Amino acid sequence: MQNRIKNIPEKPVVVVGAGWSGLATACYLASQNIPVTLIESAKQLGGRARKSTSRTQVLDNGQHLMIGAYSEMLALFELIGTKEDEVFVRTPQLLKLFEGKYLETVIDLKLPVLPAPLHLLVGMLFSKGMSLKERIHTLIQFDKLLKKPLTVENDTTVSEWLADAKLAAPFVLFLDSLCIAAMNTHITEASALNFQNVLNQTFNGPKGSTDLLIPAVNLGNVFPTPARLYLGKQQATILNPVKVTHLQEGGGYIKKVMTDEQNIEASAVVLATPSHITTQFLKPFESCNELCHHLDQFRYEPITTVYLRYNADCQIPENMVGLINTTSQWIFDRRLCEQPGMIAVVISSKGPHMDMDNKDLSVIIRNELAVLFPDWPKPNASWVIREKRATISCTPESNKHRPGCVTPINNLFLAGDYLVTNNEYLPATLETAIRNAKACAEEVVNYLNQ
Repeated sequence: MQNRIKNIPEKPVVVVGAGWSGLATACYLASQNIPVTLIESAKQLGGRARKSTSRTQVLDNGQHLMIGAYSEMLALFELIGTKEDEVFVRTPQLLKLFEGKYLETVIDLKLPVLPAPLHLLVGMLFSKGMSLKERIHTLIQFDKLLKKPLTVENDTTVSEWLADAKLAAPFVLFLDSLCIAAMNTHITEASALNFQNVLNQTFNGPKGSTDLLIPAVNLGNVFPTPARLYLGKQQATILNPVKVTHLQEGGGYIKKVMTDEQNIEASAVVLATPSHITTQFLKPFESCNELCHHLDQFRYEPITTVYLRYNADCQIPENMVGLINTTSQWIFDRRLCEQPGMIAVVISSKGPHMDMDNKDLSVIIRNELAVLFPDWPKPNASWVIREKRATISCTPESNKHRPGCVTPINNLFLAGDYLVTNNEYLPATLETAIRNAKACAEEVVNYLNQ
């Protein structure tokens, strides 16, 4: 953090919500010895990226993939004493995309560990699925596409943005799959501005930005548990499961945070809750009417993860592969997460699968994997985890309503993946949650230093 606290407040900064953004905000503040009270209504910390335990199996509450471009996440991990190689396996970007019904290779792209733009140049020249002429043409057009000026005012959908570029068809299918994975929004609705920012930070970022960071431990041990331990060392208070009922305001300031167990006086308050929950806390305050109006405009997208447990010797040739024209979108092998034989299939955004029950959906996914891996036996168990409000819909319209972390109430701030800070329009990812948490902590320090 750039700003340093000048006078340590007597009352704590209360952070409501212990997902990744709330945990990150608390860690940034605690790193400056600011007293912090973190309140979470759930039994586990981590929000939608946490360990999830069924009666028979420890799973993640959804399969997540990080990349080397997640610079703020990696910096935060370093701050709290987590070493990258303890929680991730870093590999060069290797993306294989298959047509799911006929097993045709759409694209096979491996990006070597080279500085930009050499990694993409070499990767494209040796990629499969396109002729040499198509590869060279696509490289030139893709570079122009990334440099095309986009703003909130002239934003368009990803499908319209790509249509103007005249890229090779296999590469368009690749970007289509990448878009729904990164944005959790279909290309016919997704914001081109946000996707362009993602692609630039990934493909034009520092060396290693395109690397895959595959969790080597469950998500609870990637960040929530190390964050809890760090906050404990910093003498922060963590209250969970404790439900915040409302905020008590007076004279343009939040005086107390009211819970179902106690009332907590606060020097400042951070709402690190999902946007629809944040609105519920803000609606009693007339000064926040406009902010609530913007938050009410958001629409939400689901993420569904289907876990299938096979024999331990069943594994995919790579750590992940993509499919098109199937219900399955991305397939992950969890052997790197100490779960050999466990396969995770991710289905982003909405679709017909949302109307299926878990049993029928598991059968469809199992049958699609049987086409791809005909030698595998039937799985001996399956689990379906659905996050119905996993992210906001990342559309050109939603960008117009995304607020920053400052509110009309002097000592009340927001943190979360739905915000926009430093004029960076990015999709609602874990990296975005942490970036916005850092910006929020900076604003809290600015306020406390007044």
